[in-house]
Amino acid sequence: MMENRFNNRVFGAVLVKSTVANYNADFTGSPRTLPNGVVYATDKALKYTIRNYLKLDNNNKLFYTTRYKKENMQPLDIDETYIELFGAYPSLKEIKKKAKEKDDKYFPRIKEEVDKFIEENSGYEIEHSIKNNYLLKKEIDNKISFVIIGHKPEDIKRVPILQNLFKALDIRLFGATFASKEGNISIHGNAQITHGINIYAENNIFTEDIVSPFRNSNEKSGDSQQTTIGNQTVLEEGHYLHNFSINPKNSEELVKLIDNHGYLTNDDITQFKEAINRGASYLDSASKIGVENEFSIFVTLKENKKIQLPSFTTLIQVIEQEESFKRKLDLSEVKNLLADVEDRIKTVEIYIDATKLDYDDDIFDIPNVCVKSIISDKELKKCEEKNDDNPKS
Repeated sequence: MMENRFNNRVFGAVLVKSTVANYNADFTGSPRTLPNGVVYATDKALKYTIRNYLKLDNNNKLFYTTRYKKENMQPLDIDETYIELFGAYPSLKEIKKKAKEKDDKYFPRIKEEVDKFIEENSGYEIEHSIKNNYLLKKEIDNKISFVIIGHKPEDIKRVPILQNLFKALDIRLFGATFASKEGNISIHGNAQITHGINIYAENNIFTEDIVSPFRNSNEKSGDSQQTTIGNQTVLEEGHYLHNFSINPKNSEELVKLIDNHGYLTNDDITQFKEAINRGASYLDSASKIGVENEFSIFVTLKENKKIQLPSFTTLIQVIEQEESFKRKLDLSEVKNLLADVEDRIKTVEIYIDATKLDYDDDIFDIPNVCVKSIISDKELKKCEEKNDDNPKS
């Protein structure tokens, strides 16, 4: 795990196109709008598409997805989800101090109780100990059973819970607010995503009538003998730009507390890139059939570089072209920005749908750039491996 650990900071953006569709509806069913009328989408909308795509790999553990009880199809609550994924919460056994018992006899007695438990319960072994509390574990049906025996077992209960939570890919990426009966745990996500703002000049929303094949079952209704009429509201055309950043140090302190299990890995980042590039296109439904990924950029800094890049929202433009159905992607401001910090950048990866977006060839002049098709991953510019990280700030 440590050898595969991802250590670099990343700044980026992803562009999601919506054509006669509704990428992210409010509670009235309309595309969300800011007070000034500009259409936007929440970060949750993009995260949903990412998680939905990551579910394609059965080896991925994902925590924040809806699961249902088999007997009544009710959604699981947070504790039921934890148990479904990881097994039971740690069982606690407190060894109480006897009256007038001194520490030099009390604490060895705790270890005797631990040894006795291991002898009577085959397969358990000591994971580690903290202040005379012993964390024991045993694998049962591909899940880990934890037992805590000691002076104040409640004090270290969070350790095995955190170990399990960090096994979930979406928690390693986006963090978690784990509000459980077993205690509240907040995990700062390594990948942070902003709301997506429509950077296209127009924000044309319209409503259309649709017919249901079924009649209204309300006998008192005037149209109870007719098929019912409904409506749906969609955006004519939008290009939602989400900014994102990745900082592996966000969860570093928590991971250190659980024996360094749960760091963000290179494999995690590879899956994140694929999901953020394809998740919106993959998620087809009646309202999202016109929602597609069309562009993304990943700016990976060299290790230990501490610069903070500004949001790409005001630096990227999508422009209408009179003589083409394609829109024009303008990255000139991004190019100027990255040229100023070229010595601190490891790679710049650009993914683009050239069937929908035109672009100027000067994007190939961006320092350390690699340009690929967002559809096929085919290289539009040869991508060179960069192994020249400089540990100095």
